[in-house]
Amino acid sequence: MIRVLKIGGGQDVVHTHALRNLAERVRQGERWVLVHGASAATNALAEQTGQVVQTITGKDGHTSRYTDARMIDIYCAAAASVNQRITAELASYGVSAVGLAGPNVLWASRKTAIRAIRGGRPVVIRDDHSGTLTGLDTRLLYTLLDAGWLPVIAPVAGGEASERLNVDGDLAAALVAQALGAETLIILSNVPGLLRDVQDPASLVRQFLLSDVTRYEPLAQGRMKKKLLAAQRAGAERVILAAAGLESPLDAALVGGGTHIVREAQPVRETCIDVDEVLHAHVLT
Repeated sequence: MIRVLKIGGGQDVVHTHALRNLAERVRQGERWVLVHGASAATNALAEQTGQVVQTITGKDGHTSRYTDARMIDIYCAAAASVNQRITAELASYGVSAVGLAGPNVLWASRKTAIRAIRGGRPVVIRDDHSGTLTGLDTRLLYTLLDAGWLPVIAPVAGGEASERLNVDGDLAAALVAQALGAETLIILSNVPGLLRDVQDPASLVRQFLLSDVTRYEPLAQGRMKKKLLAAQRAGAERVILAAAGLESPLDAALVGGGTHIVREAQPVRETCIDVDEVLHAHVLT
């Protein structure tokens, strides 16, 4: 059984607890693939180099980074740095992790004409270096997994003209889950899951069927829209949207924490562990 973990790259996302928890489970013999984001690192590096960070809002309401020729260099450098730090930290926990900086495992088609909204007006952007994911090297991932390695994938893809492309980390994780037939995809971020009221963590939606995603889409704000889209594309038995800021976020998610989007109605607990105890006893203060 293969599971996929996506760790967000936002400013408020805590990596250490998730990586330590992941390492514990890998050392017990579980097979995981890790995909990470790089948004905060990209923003920080852009600020250091005097580059203005811009976002694009599509007509569907999804937002993405505007990645011109200069920004793709910054984005790739930041993604590689995050990838190296994560791989090094996992190694310190006794896990054989291998960093994959994108183009050697992810493939995409460059978006040559992006229809977006800027200043309330429709525009067409033609100089963006972002891509729509088209595939990945499953043979490479299976080879690494079978040899006992934990693949760590950065959200950078290789284009049809051998260019580097910015791709969405949530959708990259969904592609990995779909291609490998993963049983579970966990997406950790700085929010506890899908909320009915973004100001109230207690309004968490605990579980719903994959077939009902469209009913819950109006609740999704900002990046949550991409996470629901990822859930639709993953093809996994369950996709869990959960908080990274717990002492053991994977354990908490797998016993019922976060929002579970499932193919068929099922109990969300993996074991008889008390989910409330796991969720609340380890919350960071």
